[in-house]
Amino acid sequence: MDRIFVKIASYRDAELPRTISSALGSAKYPERVTFGICWQYDEDTYLDLDSFIDHPNFRVHQTYYEQSKGCCWARHQCDLLYSGEKYTLQIDAHTRFDRDWDQRFIDMLESLDSDKPVLSTYPAPFEYIDGLEHRYSDRGVQNLVLSRMRKNLTTAFKTVQVKDHSRPFPSQFIAAGQIFTYGRFCEEVEYDPELYFSGEEISLSARAYTQGYDFYCPNEDLLWHLYQHSMPIHSVDHQENQDDAAIQRLHTLFIGDHTKLGKHGFGEMRSLADYEKFSGLDFLGRLNRKPVKMHLKKTAHLNLSTIEEREDYDFWTFTLIDIDDQEIYRKDLSPDEIPSRETPTIDLDIELIDEPVSYAIRPHSAKHGYFRRHVENVHFC
Repeated sequence: MDRIFVKIASYRDAELPRTISSALGSAKYPERVTFGICWQYDEDTYLDLDSFIDHPNFRVHQTYYEQSKGCCWARHQCDLLYSGEKYTLQIDAHTRFDRDWDQRFIDMLESLDSDKPVLSTYPAPFEYIDGLEHRYSDRGVQNLVLSRMRKNLTTAFKTVQVKDHSRPFPSQFIAAGQIFTYGRFCEEVEYDPELYFSGEEISLSARAYTQGYDFYCPNEDLLWHLYQHSMPIHSVDHQENQDDAAIQRLHTLFIGDHTKLGKHGFGEMRSLADYEKFSGLDFLGRLNRKPVKMHLKKTAHLNLSTIEEREDYDFWTFTLIDIDDQEIYRKDLSPDEIPSRETPTIDLDIELIDEPVSYAIRPHSAKHGYFRRHVENVHFC
């Protein structure tokens, strides 16, 4: 039976054993599932893999969290644990699985007219409500699309709903939290351990495309991801992180001499120019983009559906954000200025140093302080 190599980079993540149990408990053939785990543990999680660590289907790279070098380094350690399995699935350590996911992923992949297909998108969300898992299945199949490319060539993505569920839908990008493809991907598009986090998905997408891989979003949800969680974050623990050096490496890949990166550069089946044409990106042009000063006299339409309605807000912070995620306008809205769900708009008549692409709202109350920040793409009329 063809095996599936499941790659998990886990950083101080208490969800890891539940993710493993979900994968095994939901698989049609759990005996064909092998795991390659970069386990970055701490004092609270160092016993979490006791029941799995000696199992022949588990290969684990153990690292105390203080020695961890970040997300891409950890995923690279997972790639090094690959041992010839026909298929591979990359996930995050806080993931849940649908029934028979293993066979359904294989059937989906093998249905595609491509020698090197990749199934990838952001998984559907799940969360804990009163201590119980709640999996959201009402959002429909989602395809990954570009939200913005920043001047440093890192990217932000979003998803849009796909209406045709009859077969996997062609895509332009890879999402790191769900990648199902042939196992040789682990060797042909081996993670660059010197990247950090920013730029992970765009570099992986371009490198995979030049190696001849074709991207598709799955036509059904087989995974769920815990997006809102309180697990520790590497960049918070490690203030001396490698992000600046990683950005320079990203520049070498996209606008420098990618051959200096060796096997972490581009493949030979397609060129970077081919990927730019396919994806609509222009890396050098984006790097050289100049800000566009403007007078904005428009009405911003807001999505307030996820903001709790409360009587005790004393102000909301409203900001406009440019393509590089820089705040270019801020206003504290008084109770009389706070928009409502019946009138979710803000009238603007302002001078800006660049075009806004998104807005952020952060409610505040005197008793509870600041609430969660809400960010959306901005729409004007």
